[in-house]
Amino acid sequence: MVRGVGHVLSEYWAQVRGSGRNPKLYLVGVFLFGLGQSMFMLIFNLYLRSLGYSDSGIGQILSKVSIGAAVAALPAAFLFRRAPARTLLVLAGALTALGYTLQATFRAPELLLLLSFVTGMVITVFRLSIAPVIMRETGSSARPFLFSAAFGVLFASAIVGSIVGGALPRLFHAFYGEEQAALRATLYAGCVLTLLSTVPFFAMTEPARSGTRPPPTALMQIRDFLEIDWGLHLRLLLPAALVGLGAGLIIPFMNLYFRDRFGLSEGEIGALFAVLQGFMVVGNLFGPAVSRRIGLVAGVVATQLASVPFMVVLALSGSFPLVAAAFFLRSGLMNMNQPLASHFAMEVVSERDHAVTNSLLSLAWFLAWSLSADIGGALIERKGYTEPLLIAAVLYVAASILYWVFFRDVEEASVPRAEVEISEA
Repeated sequence: MVRGVGHVLSEYWAQVRGSGRNPKLYLVGVFLFGLGQSMFMLIFNLYLRSLGYSDSGIGQILSKVSIGAAVAALPAAFLFRRAPARTLLVLAGALTALGYTLQATFRAPELLLLLSFVTGMVITVFRLSIAPVIMRETGSSARPFLFSAAFGVLFASAIVGSIVGGALPRLFHAFYGEEQAALRATLYAGCVLTLLSTVPFFAMTEPARSGTRPPPTALMQIRDFLEIDWGLHLRLLLPAALVGLGAGLIIPFMNLYFRDRFGLSEGEIGALFAVLQGFMVVGNLFGPAVSRRIGLVAGVVATQLASVPFMVVLALSGSFPLVAAAFFLRSGLMNMNQPLASHFAMEVVSERDHAVTNSLLSLAWFLAWSLSADIGGALIERKGYTEPLLIAAVLYVAASILYWVFFRDVEEASVPRAEVEISEA
């Protein structure tokens, strides 16, 4: 087992080391952005609870983040085709930090709803950057590793962010003497780290355009959009939407789940989420190995289905050790499929559609998430956490079945043979 992990890590290190300056700077920026974001998101729900918001009120605020992300998804795709990625990433880091700062400062529901919506729009630019940046900056042999590395760096940043974010409230409480002020100070610390991500993003260089081909006009992009293979895209979007519906019902409330059901403190919740991110990092590291063994499509389906029994445990068990183990394993398995699904989608669509496909997938996810986060908050307030978790499990099963039905015969014809040969070596 140790030798297997060591081999995987050495393979990743070799691919990242040889990937060039821009991918390395990008990964550093991703780490800093993820660090600030994980700290903010770990504490924000708890901060809203300290302000007196109910579960349904918190769900409404969180759902606006996803609505903003959905609204910005397609425009962001066209931005990546026309504007330098470096400029977009710097703006995303700066504006996200500003949005977080304002959310931590103001208390009025109307302002928090508006700020959550706007921040969700800005964060989308960062979230949608992974696929186009990696596809542009890396060769085919390195892509599976850089996709997983990008997600792995995000999860690694979340480990550090969860530990630091969970510990800072106690430190600030000793200074301020009041819980709400300590939580707010922790949110501000996350804002600073998010802003620091702009430094490596700014240091990236934008590759020169090949030849003398002018950038696509708005009319050309509209034509390209209309010429998309919509049958293929609808098959990609429907399972993503079902997973988004399931995730939105419960994932935004997991920190409250552990506080309400088991009475955990901020520091204990932070430690729990840090361990969680460790499982997610390991899952992502072994993503290419899973695709090598059983293929991208089977990998996505298998990891999603394997996570479902652990959701049932979260719904029905009152044993903290059992629930904690289920929490770790469910998230590790479920999030293993993110780079697999993203890589598969990028391979089965044409190169010119990469950014649009990525945006459409995010649009489906965020619309579904925003709808179910609002519903999930109301369900939790009235009936607790059991029903949302069980409904989410059913939606994950449905998404897995559809993904297999749609794509079980597609992969061999769509994924380049060179990619398969490299994986088998």
